[in-house]
Amino acid sequence: MTLNKFKKPYIIAETACSHDGSLRRLKFLIKEANKSKANAIQFQVWQSQNISTPKHKNYKYLKSIELSKKQWRECFKYTKKNFPKLEIIACIYDVETLKFCKELGADAFKIHSSDLGNENLLRETAKIKKRIDLSVGGSKNKEIKSALKMIGKKCPVWLMYGYQLFPTRPGLLKILKIKYLINKFKLEVGYQDHSPPNIFGYTAPVLAIGKGITIIEKHITDDRSRKGTDSEAALEPKEFFEFVNQCKTAFSTLKKINFNNLTKEEILYRKYSKKKIFFSKDLKRGNILNISDFLIRQPIKEKGLTVDNLQKLIGKKINKNVKKYQIVEKKHFK
Repeated sequence: MTLNKFKKPYIIAETACSHDGSLRRLKFLIKEANKSKANAIQFQVWQSQNISTPKHKNYKYLKSIELSKKQWRECFKYTKKNFPKLEIIACIYDVETLKFCKELGADAFKIHSSDLGNENLLRETAKIKKRIDLSVGGSKNKEIKSALKMIGKKCPVWLMYGYQLFPTRPGLLKILKIKYLINKFKLEVGYQDHSPPNIFGYTAPVLAIGKGITIIEKHITDDRSRKGTDSEAALEPKEFFEFVNQCKTAFSTLKKINFNNLTKEEILYRKYSKKKIFFSKDLKRGNILNISDFLIRQPIKEKGLTVDNLQKLIGKKINKNVKKYQIVEKKHFK
């Protein structure tokens, strides 16, 4: 990711399963994500029978919190109608759901790292020719390379990297791996943050932005005290709003500018702080100056020569009488 790609960070509000089967709760999260000025909302769209077998330990739980296709239709319609600028990213796990989300008008598709070897899903998603956010947490280079080969050049691809531990302890983060992935695969790479909802939940993404990564994915939930699904690393609405602001503030410090083009504030600071040269004693016209004839002090007014001119003055002859503590000016040597 280069800093020129976006004029501001691209923030993805990941809802995951924080709706816990409630369409009303999911609509609330969509509204709050939009209010926070996130760029995209991410839905994990699935039907339990398509992602696990009845014998899986989580099957009954997943069944209890899944949204029906009718509810997903309403969800997509609600988002597009009320928040048309909010991009919809559909995280899909099978071809049936892929086709369903295409029909609903998803703007991009996320493929979980568990499907990097799922050739049929990768190829079918690529055929749609919309962006693929390819999650690569816990994956090896050869797996990523293989997945990219299956996708081909039919659509843009963002690699999405995050440490898949909820929440992630600071010492486990591998922010520099994102830079490695950028250099290795020459693609846009985003950071999926799963830090705890404390100060580190803000500073970790800001650190990533400081490294030039401007695609940030963060979980959002309605209320952590509810102890709902995927809440361990999620931010509540007011926190998410502040999170987006912090990311934008961090990005604003990285603007590429000519270092010598000073701002108005910097020019004023120079006038206030840059030290000037003063005469250390009364001197007569015709005196040849040496280092002992000068003092270096804080400026009194804007006029006068700055300290970096001192060596140029040694050995010069002054053309008029001067007083002790008088500021040195060009006119003294003309």
